[in-house]
Amino acid sequence: MRLRIALLASLALATIMQLLHPILPDTAGFAVSDVIIALASGYAAVNYRDRARDTSNPPRIQLAFGFGAAACAAWSTSNTLFLVNVLGAGWAGAPAVVLSTLAAMLVPIAMVLAGPRLRGIAAARQLIDVAAVSGAFFALVREFMPVGEAQQVAGAEDAFSGYALTIVVVLGFGAAVALVTLAASEPGRQVSAQQLLAFAALVQAITLLASTRNTVAGEPWWANGVGFGYVLAALVMASSSKLAVSRPGTDGVEQLIFSPWALLPYIPVATAVGVAAGRQLTDGELSPTLVWLLLSSFSLVLLRQFLTLVTVGRLTVALERQREALAYQAHHDPLTGLLNRSAFDTRAAARLTAGYLEACAIVIDLDGFKPVNDTLGHAAGDDVLVSVANRLKAELRGADLICRAGGDEFAILLIDAGPRAAVLADRLLRRIAQPMMVQGHHVKVGGSVGVAVTRRGERVGISALLRNADSAMYAAKAAGKGTVRRHENGEWPAPIPR
Repeated sequence: MRLRIALLASLALATIMQLLHPILPDTAGFAVSDVIIALASGYAAVNYRDRARDTSNPPRIQLAFGFGAAACAAWSTSNTLFLVNVLGAGWAGAPAVVLSTLAAMLVPIAMVLAGPRLRGIAAARQLIDVAAVSGAFFALVREFMPVGEAQQVAGAEDAFSGYALTIVVVLGFGAAVALVTLAASEPGRQVSAQQLLAFAALVQAITLLASTRNTVAGEPWWANGVGFGYVLAALVMASSSKLAVSRPGTDGVEQLIFSPWALLPYIPVATAVGVAAGRQLTDGELSPTLVWLLLSSFSLVLLRQFLTLVTVGRLTVALERQREALAYQAHHDPLTGLLNRSAFDTRAAARLTAGYLEACAIVIDLDGFKPVNDTLGHAAGDDVLVSVANRLKAELRGADLICRAGGDEFAILLIDAGPRAAVLADRLLRRIAQPMMVQGHHVKVGGSVGVAVTRRGERVGISALLRNADSAMYAAKAAGKGTVRRHENGEWPAPIPR
């Protein structure tokens, strides 16, 4: 709320100053504006200096605040010198111009340092944005800066020579960095210091450009909103010095495509193209310089779009891989890589609802596993479980389902296996019993196997079928372990022949 009030007050004061300039004598108008700008930028310099000394900020942010303090101090000093010059000291004009130009150079550096440290494609895309916007800015300057007779009146041979060229290059770069900084803003977030500083820099760049045009055209210095812009930029910069610095994360698809702020760098490019089209329609020709500037900017925009497409493609691939990884983790045991019980039940239920003649469930519980855990540790026990899981998978076919049901228990579902089920149960028991090397120790575990069968028409679900197989497994343990038992019609027949 206080920020909103401060910005509204800044807007009101800047508007009042613009309205007063035609009424006040030039000396008084200069003096009042210089006092306001010197005080506001001096206030910002003090705040930025204090924050640059705050060691709780990262070194990069401290450096950004330092450049912000230097820029504001240079601007405050330059306007103080401008005031001295207006009051009669002619020597103050030249250093005031130098300091004002220096301030315009330092602000973009502060914005870049305050932003996230970009690498790779993101950094290349930001550089391309700055270059494209700068090219469009120079094209617009070429169109709107007066030429011909106005230049001769101003005593300049070329509108882009000497100080005019320097200030246009500095302002073009500053405006480009400001627009790119604002384009990286995230809607809905609290306004940050670099965002408001970027807005102030953009206002200042446009104002200085208009001021240069007024000088070349011989118009009053405050004309075309210059009196408004200088005061507004200084007051907004003062407000930015009290805000926190935002550190946005990596690019997201939504930020790259759907954020309205992301369109900001395209505005000057589109404007330059529109102006050139209008000039072509009215005059029937375009200057070679303008054509090359527009071609360069448009080519950079196309390159930027290609890099954005690459970034979006990489993000899409990464998201798809992450989705696949999450789906795998949701359905598989993290230790053995087998299906977990939930995924096993879901897939087994689906198979049991399809057409089949016979379904067989096998439940295996390891014998002698606890002593391994107790003597060699849980890591060795995990290695045993992984080895057993690999041995079980090696004996199964692609259509068979297997899961780690929990602890040292495994479950298998066979569809229409026929006599193979009995042979497989016995073979699995023998494979489990084979010795294995675990962390430099020879380890041997056994297993007790329970088998349950259901036939088409009996309407036995997977939960009931596994319960029957589990009961048979406990019967095998009760019979002395290391054996196979089959559950059928609630009776316990003789062990399955080996």
